[in-house]
Amino acid sequence: MSQPVYNHLPKTLKNHYIIQRHGYSLANDTKLICSDPAIAIPPTGGPLNTGYGLHEKGKAQVKESATALSNHLFPTHETDKEVIIYCSPFKRTVETAQIIQGVLNETALHGKVAEPIREMELRERFYGDYDMTSDDNYNLCWDDDKSSTHGEESKHSVESPSHVCDRATRFIQNLENEYQDKIIILVAHGDICQIMLTAFMRIEAWRHREIKHVDTANYRDTLEL
Repeated sequence: MSQPVYNHLPKTLKNHYIIQRHGYSLANDTKLICSDPAIAIPPTGGPLNTGYGLHEKGKAQVKESATALSNHLFPTHETDKEVIIYCSPFKRTVETAQIIQGVLNETALHGKVAEPIREMELRERFYGDYDMTSDDNYNLCWDDDKSSTHGEESKHSVESPSHVCDRATRFIQNLENEYQDKIIILVAHGDICQIMLTAFMRIEAWRHREIKHVDTANYRDTLEL
């Protein structure tokens, strides 16, 4: 089966990709959908007026997950591989990426992992009219994804799975043009993580809820899909 036209991943990849979801966030804790960059990026606002970053629970989650990732990638705790981290610019993903950077530098990479690079194409799927409403409304979006329109004709201005896949895989295509033989960690959000995984699996983006769920702070190694 040929891959969807909105999936721009090359047939053969030159780099090793890890898809990482952010840790439990303040938005998760308040059961809010927070997908607008104007709200999710700044260091102000939110329940503590510190922005919609990670909850303390999420910071602990990420440190544990990053340690597991380090052991997974570098079981001998030594490597000559270069690791590059890209992240959504939302505060919760930036904080997640920085924790991962710190753990990798303290374990196998010995200070060689640079500051995570913020990339807008890794931002959260935009939920339109549902933004800053109850996260129960995710289910309405996912039901629309499974419908005959596959989320392409949202009456609530929700970004379609195909559009998320298009922007994310165009970005990865650019990485493939720039790098070779690197380990690249992409730190993002629930739906875009799932949708990127459909791209690596070469299946339709609207099927993102059919595949194994990436929980908060968890990662998927794309070589093991």
